[in-house]
This record gives sequence, structure tokens and C-alpha cells, in this order.
Amino acid sequence: MARRWLRIRVELLSGMGMELEQPPGRVFAVAPSLTFARLAQEIDTSFGRWDLAHLHVFELGDGRRLGVPDDDPGEDAWLDDTAAKVGTELAPGDEFTYT
Repeated sequence: MARRWLRIRVELLSGMGMELEQPPGRVFAVAPSLTFARLAQEIDTSFGRWDLAHLHVFELGDGRRLGVPDDDPGEDAWLDDTAAKVGTELAPGDEFTYT
């Protein structure tokens, strides 16, 4: 049986040094096979980011990180966001941050 698509709500909590009192949000229908790198692209596009050449990080509820570190990740090895699949790393009800 095929895995069902995930419904992921993303809210823009802050930006340009401001905390947003009523954060705008987007709801994504995400295939379980989607990579976190592709999810990052889709989030950035949906919120109208024009500068797509920036570093990013997903931090999962258990502390694992995926993305593009700004320096040597050292002992805190990051998961490869171009290989890690959303449906494998997240379960219904899980929360994460994207920076």
C-alpha cells in the first residue's frame, strides 16, 4: 500500500528582524518521497523569497538537523537534506523549525 501524502502547515514567525504577531502561513501537500532540500525550495518560493542562494536548516523535534551548515558541522553531523525524505523523518503530529 502506498504511503499517504503529508499535510504540512508552515508559518512565517519572523523575518527581517521582526516577530510577526499574526504569522502568515501556507499548507503544503507533501509526497512522502520529497526531500527536505526540495521542501526548502518550495517553502522559500511560496513565501516569495527572491534570494534563494542562502543557507538553511531544518531542526526536527528530536534535535536532528538537516540542511546547509554555515561552517564545518564538526561533531554535530547534519543529515543530508538532498537525500533525507520527509516521509521517513517525520510522523503525523511532528513539529520542526526551518530557518
